[in-house]
Amino acid sequence: MKDDEIRELYFKYFNEEKLPFIQCNKCGYRFYYPRVFCPKCHSSDIEVRFSKGHGKIFAMTKIYRKDGSHVVYGIVELEEGFRMYSNIVEESQADIGKRVELIFKEINGKKYPLFRVV
Repeated sequence: MKDDEIRELYFKYFNEEKLPFIQCNKCGYRFYYPRVFCPKCHSSDIEVRFSKGHGKIFAMTKIYRKDGSHVVYGIVELEEGFRMYSNIVEESQADIGKRVELIFKEINGKKYPLFRVV
């Protein structure tokens, strides 16, 4: 599988409201960012799996815009053992260690994974 193919596959799964991640069949390492090889052992023996979408906020930052609005970005640690960047909605309750669940938001005809505090 090539880089472009795996990215297209991710967007296909997003539109089906599924959160893919990759597991290395050689070393067992799990990661989110679409790649054609394992970043830990460099094996190309990988497979796409799906997350249940439950995790906790590992780190977060709030970015203020010129218009006074803000957005919260976080690193979410999923129960399957990988981490990913994403927006945290309902940010007033967001804090490190808080439990979150996956939601999808459609933007310009494509769905993207976001998280909300539970």
